[in-house]
Amino acid sequence: MIGQNLCLGMHRHAVIIGGGIGGLLAAHALASRFERVTILERYRYPLDANSPAPPVRRGVPQSRCPHLLMAAGAAAFDKLMPGWREELVALGARPFDVCADAATRFSAGRLPRTPSGITTYACSRALLEKVLRRGLARMSTIQVREGHKVVGLLSSPSGERVTGVHMAERRAAGEATLLADLVVDASGAGSKLPHWIAVLPGGVGARVKRIVVESGMQYVSRWFYIEPSDAPDWHCLSIAPTISAALRSGMILRAEGNRWGVVLLAPAGEPLPSDDIAFLKFIADLGDGELQDALARARPVSPIHHYGPTSNRMMRYDRLAAWPAGLVAVGDSVCMLDPYFGLGMTAAARGALLLATYLDQKTGARIPSLAFQKELASLNAQAWQLATGRDCDGRLLARDETRLSRLYETAPSSPEVAHALLAVQHLLRPPETLMELAV
Repeated sequence: MIGQNLCLGMHRHAVIIGGGIGGLLAAHALASRFERVTILERYRYPLDANSPAPPVRRGVPQSRCPHLLMAAGAAAFDKLMPGWREELVALGARPFDVCADAATRFSAGRLPRTPSGITTYACSRALLEKVLRRGLARMSTIQVREGHKVVGLLSSPSGERVTGVHMAERRAAGEATLLADLVVDASGAGSKLPHWIAVLPGGVGARVKRIVVESGMQYVSRWFYIEPSDAPDWHCLSIAPTISAALRSGMILRAEGNRWGVVLLAPAGEPLPSDDIAFLKFIADLGDGELQDALARARPVSPIHHYGPTSNRMMRYDRLAAWPAGLVAVGDSVCMLDPYFGLGMTAAARGALLLATYLDQKTGARIPSLAFQKELASLNAQAWQLATGRDCDGRLLARDETRLSRLYETAPSSPEVAHALLAVQHLLRPPETLMELAV
């Protein structure tokens, strides 16, 4: 039946649309499973430079922000690129325990700084992409073509199979085609895939259901430099939104090169700082002396970057009755999450790992591509629910709010509860298991 299978034959050539985190992870998943893998990235990666702030990549607004990889994401990275942790640390990132090495403030107080056994990393996006690209550069099967924009899909006459892509080189006139046994859409939030599959011959494509949940928040970010001798004894400080602080919140993360990234959040429509005085006043209004003390010893190394109201978006490809063979979609192309929750890279890594699992299970056979999209949707559900408080159709989740409130009130005085809440945040345990805790 149409869309039920993806025939890869000898796994000869795969094309990945997009060279961001999702695309690079997908390339690691496919590198040993295809004779050739081509990444088509619309923009060019920034060159290494001795700039005070991490380099910014065009087309990726979040590249100006610090990035925190959840523990479940780190575990997926381990399987996709063994040795990535050592390489990341060698380039300046430092691992830390999410409870013992972090100062986390809930409305009821600070979490106890006790060892949780949950290890994570914070760094710039540029550093993480650099590590992933260096790993790919050691593989003869991988080719990265920067400055190439995909403008459509190639397909069989019936439209039942995707056979490649139409692309345009940004510095050249005209279009070209690139044949592939598998096309992976990892082009992110700006993905054109719904349109591309809708115009396939034979009416194979259909209108894709799109679920959007607005977060109602906006934020600013800025990079600082802190001398090692002046650095605090934690790697991360986060302040949850509270009514007393007008639902404002903030976070600071230690990154490579003695740089620290600060993110400040406020409800959409509220004023956000645009200069040094307003930035420091915003932090003072959060009522956290440790954050103020840290920034009193810090030197700004970037402008203040503003970002508009954030949202979460789920493309329900898994609900289509027909899906063209030779095509899969992963990462933000399928499930885009509010950056505040730090779950996007983890969702992308777990999706890439799922794709590798499917290829291994079906080597030389017909891979159920629509089944992959269905399982990916199920895999994304936990991160989606954490970020939105809704199910994958946008309905509010039924939760025991009273019991959850008690857990958050208890966490500052209970390492067990604090560690359990952090394990859920890092996708290491299902949220429903929190109800097993006695409070």
